[in-house]
Order: sequence, then structure tokens, then C-alpha cells
Amino acid sequence: MTIAMQNYLELIYELSLDGKKARVSDIAKQLGVSKPSVNNAVVVLAKNGYVDYEKYADIKLTDKGRKTAEFICSKHQTIKQLFIDVLNIDEKIADTDACLIEHVISDESIKAMQVFMENYQKNKLD
Repeated sequence: MTIAMQNYLELIYELSLDGKKARVSDIAKQLGVSKPSVNNAVVVLAKNGYVDYEKYADIKLTDKGRKTAEFICSKHQTIKQLFIDVLNIDEKIADTDACLIEHVISDESIKAMQVFMENYQKNKLD
């Protein structure tokens, strides 16, 4: 999956949290792209089984799409928290950098970061 498709999927997931609806217009506005661009991306995501979508309807994640989006979001959060909590990087910079890194980091590296952060948080509480 391309970086752009990962970003679309992640945003659809974030927009659909707490029972909210993911709509083409909201995605276009947040990503600063045209509605036809979003529509094209969503069609690709639907063809690959990540979302259910009919033109002019809300976009719904499939189980595959939800699991993939949750993993992408967890990578983002892990990297961001490592940068903020351990490296003392400004939150805005940490968020921007995490967004860039989450797409290219290996699963092995992210899992190691997650273990590190779990231990770090546990040790902070002791």
C-alpha cells in the first residue's frame, strides 16, 4: 500500500472513531486535496478490501481496513510518544516526523519501540 493510501486509510479511521462518519468532503478538506482525488483513492481502497464505499455515501472501514488503520495509528503514536517522552522533541515536530516515519519503518523496529516504551512507562511509574 502506498504512503498516500495509508494516509487516507488512517484519516478514514480517525474520522470514524466515536461513531462519526467519514465523508469524501471531510477527507478532502483535512488533506488539502480535491474531492475527485479522494474519490479515486477511496475506490482503490474499496477494490483492495479496506473500505466499503458507494458514491455519495459515507465511507466505512472493513475489518481488514480497521486492523490495518489501527496498526498504522499505533505506529504513529509509538514513534510520537518516543520522540516526546524520551527525546524531548516538541509535540508538533514529533507528530510531523512520526507521520513521515510510520510509513517506512519496519514492523520489527516498531515492535522494539513499543516494548521499549512499555518498559519506559512502567519504570517511570516506579
